[in-house]
Amino acid sequence: MQNTTAPPLPPLAHKPHRIELVDAIRGFALMGICLVHFMEYFELYWINQDPTTLHNIVFFLFAGKAYAIFALMFGLSFFIIMDNQAQKGVKFSYRFAWRLVVLLIIGYIHTLLYLGDILSVLGIIGLSLLFVQKLNNRWLVAAAALCLLQLPFYYQFYAALNNFPGANDAPSHWAVFPEVYGALTKANFSELVAINSWDGLTAKWLFFVESGRGIQLVGLFIVGLVLGRIGFFTQIERFAKARMIAVWVAVIATAVLYFANEHFKQLPATLFQEKGMAKMYIEQIIGSYLSTAIMAAILLLFMQCYLWRPTGKVLNLLAPCGRISLSIYLIQTVVGIPLFYPAGYGGYLTLGQTNSLLIGIVFYGLLIVIAHWWIKRFYYGPVEWLWRSATYMTTNVPFKKPARDHASPSD
Repeated sequence: MQNTTAPPLPPLAHKPHRIELVDAIRGFALMGICLVHFMEYFELYWINQDPTTLHNIVFFLFAGKAYAIFALMFGLSFFIIMDNQAQKGVKFSYRFAWRLVVLLIIGYIHTLLYLGDILSVLGIIGLSLLFVQKLNNRWLVAAAALCLLQLPFYYQFYAALNNFPGANDAPSHWAVFPEVYGALTKANFSELVAINSWDGLTAKWLFFVESGRGIQLVGLFIVGLVLGRIGFFTQIERFAKARMIAVWVAVIATAVLYFANEHFKQLPATLFQEKGMAKMYIEQIIGSYLSTAIMAAILLLFMQCYLWRPTGKVLNLLAPCGRISLSIYLIQTVVGIPLFYPAGYGGYLTLGQTNSLLIGIVFYGLLIVIAHWWIKRFYYGPVEWLWRSATYMTTNVPFKKPARDHASPSD
C-alpha cells in the first residue's frame, strides 16, 4: 500500500460519471443472483434438494457465474476509482482500504440475516487488489491465471492419492452446513441472527476456502483490474475483433469442459483409489474451469447483445439496477428471508422451484421499475450513499437531485 496521509475530501456535489455498459452488466449479474437466491430459498433448498430441469438450467447459467461476473466488476470498479483519484493527484490506497472495511461491516450486518452474503467476502478478499495494483499487466495476467487454475486442488489431489495425513478427510464445510441449515429451519428471528453471527459465518468461510472460491475471486478481481486498464469496456471498437474471438473461445471451452465434466462424473469413485478424495479434487478442478468458461461466455455474449442496437435497448433497462447494485443486492434478503424462512412465511417448504423462480422474476422486474424511478431523483442508492459517506467520513455527499434534474411526469 502507498504510504501517505489521508487525502483532503474531494468536492462531492457533482453528478457521478457512469459507464452504462458496466452498469447494465452489474444489473444483469444481480438478476442472475436474484434468480438463484429465490430458487435455492436463500440456502434452505440444500436441506431437501429438488433438482428439476428448470432448476438445473438456471443453476447451469447463473449459479456461481453471476457472482463471478459481479466479482470481475468489483475489480473493474477498483481500477476506475483508483484511476479517477490518480488523475486528481490523490493517493487513494488507504481510503480504499477503509472503504473495504466499511463494506465488511455492511456485509457482516447482512450476514446476520443471510449466511450466503458476499459483501463481507469482498470486503476482506478485496484487500488483495491493494497489494497487486502496482504490477504491470503481464504480471497481473500471470497472477490471475495462477489463481484461476486452482493450483491448491492439484496438490490436494496428489496428497489424497498418496494418503498424506488428513488428505482424504472430507472438507469441513460438508459437515458444518447441514448442522447450520438444520438449526435455521427451527429458528425464530433472534435465533436466526444468533446462528448466522458465528456458525453461519464459519460455514461460509470454510466453503470459500475449501471450495476454491476465495482464490477464484482474487483471480477475477485481477482480471477486472486488467480489463479496466486496457479499456475493454470503454474502447468498444478497438476490441471488437478480440471480443468475437473471445466469445468463440469461451463457448468452445464451455462445450469441451461440459462434456469432460459429465464424462468424468460417470467414472467410478475408485478410479484413483479404493477410498478417498482424489477423484473429488479432479471434479473440483474441472468444475471450476467449466464455471469460469460459462461465466466468460455469458459475459461476452451479453456485451455483444448489448452493443447490437435492437437488443441493447432492452438490456439497457438493467443499467439502473447496476447503478444502485449494493441496495438492490441487499433488498433481496429483506424480502427473501421473511418469504422463505420459518421465522417468516416458511415458503421453502411449500413454494417449490417453479413458483420460486416466477416470484424471483416478478420481484426483479419490480426492482427494475423502482431503480428507474430512483435514479431519476437521487444520485446514489440509499446504501451506496451511506457507503460513500462513511468512506469519506462526511455527510457532505449529494443524495437527492435538484428538482430541475428530475424527469417530468409525462416522460
